[in-house]
This record gives sequence, C-alpha cells and structure tokens, in this order.
Amino acid sequence: MVQAVGGQIGGVSLASFLQMLEQERKSCTLVVSCEDRSGCFYFDGGVLVDACCDDQVGEEAAYTLLTWSDPSFRVTDPEDRLQRIRQPLAHLLLTAATLHDERTYEEQEQGKREGPGGTGPERQRNRPGIMADVQGNPTLRRLVEAIIAIPSVKHYFILNRQGKVITQSSRNQKVGDFITYCVVSGIQMRKVLNVKGPHRIHMVLDNGDNMLIVPGGGLIIGLLLDENGSPAAVTGGLRQAISRMGDS
Repeated sequence: MVQAVGGQIGGVSLASFLQMLEQERKSCTLVVSCEDRSGCFYFDGGVLVDACCDDQVGEEAAYTLLTWSDPSFRVTDPEDRLQRIRQPLAHLLLTAATLHDERTYEEQEQGKREGPGGTGPERQRNRPGIMADVQGNPTLRRLVEAIIAIPSVKHYFILNRQGKVITQSSRNQKVGDFITYCVVSGIQMRKVLNVKGPHRIHMVLDNGDNMLIVPGGGLIIGLLLDENGSPAAVTGGLRQAISRMGDS
C-alpha cells in the first residue's frame, strides 16, 4: 500500500512506483526531482492524466521526467488537472525506455567512432550481449538466430515465465520489466473476462516502431519491430521457431 504522502520515497524506481500508483488506483501528485529540476505526474483514480516539467506538459513532460537518472520523488495531494495524457501508462513507460535505449546506444557508438579503434561493420556485429549469453544453450541459440534473421527486428528480449530476462539484445535493462508488466496485466484481464490468451500483445510506439510480446513455449518473447514489421507475420514465424524448440 502506498502511504508516503508528503515524504521522500527510496528503494524503488520511478517507473515501478508509477505502476504502483496505477494499480492502487491512487489520486495524487507525484513530485519528481533531479539535481536542480523538478516536475510532476498527476493521477486521478490510478489514471495518469497529466504531467509537467519546466515549460512542458502532458506526454512531452512525462517523457522528459522518465529520462532523468536516479530522481527522487514524493507523493502529495491530488490536483484537478486537464487530461492531456491519453496513452496508457505502460505505453509511456515502454516508449520512454526505447527512446532512452536508442539515445544511449547512439552516444556509445559516437564515443567508439571518436575513440581508439574506430567503428565499422565488424564493431557493429560484435556488440556485447547479442549472442554471448546463449552460446551454451543450443536450443535458445537457435531461437535467437531465428529472431535475428527477421529483417524488421530491431531488438529482442527473451524472458522466462517468471518474468526474468534470459537474454536480450538491447542495453536497456528496464524493458524486461515492462514486458512482464504487460503480460501480467493481460493475464489479469483474461481472468476478469474469463477468456483465453493473451496470445500476443501489440503496441505501436510514438516513433512508429512496434512492440510485439508473444508468450509461449515456457518463454515470453518481446520484439521491437520497425514500422515495416508485420506483427501477424512475425508471430507466425515465432510460433514455428518455438514449436521446433519443443521438437528438439
């Protein structure tokens, strides 16, 4: 239960705390501070309705706040705000993580180009984390090879059924948490509605990319696809790859 009204909150990430406010259907203001800057998230009954930071409001402000490193935050009384945010919280968190991941990678690549050894196709192919952590598992390696053979895949995330990341191509360590959050939310919805699934979860990000989440075969597979990727076609290919894993 969230009860820290007016006090600082430590030991939990900003993204996780936002999800807690949503799940507990809180009406409150979350004040976020980092160095000499501050901003706010505004919740009404667990729904994130607005955000502000400097001269930004709405989703633009939310994305700015979510990029801050190690912010502090505290809960204060709710405010009656205009609803400027229409996207679900999970969508905002995932998009923010993707933007942060892309920005970090670009900065690292820029550093490589400016540092010793330069860059180039060979350096690009040998980025750490692509295959090194699955070399000892032939079955998982074949699945990863099938995934990276799909032209529209920008990044992959493979988790076990408990939501723990087994391997991923992205340097962003937060996306796995968002994938687990989406799957758990889908399962909860399934129980409420008494329906089957989810067989896949598909979200379109603000930059046109697609996040595709496919539970199955004892694994949860998350794929970041470019705007040309067909979620239906990719899902079909994944199902075949997972089926082959079961036969091996």
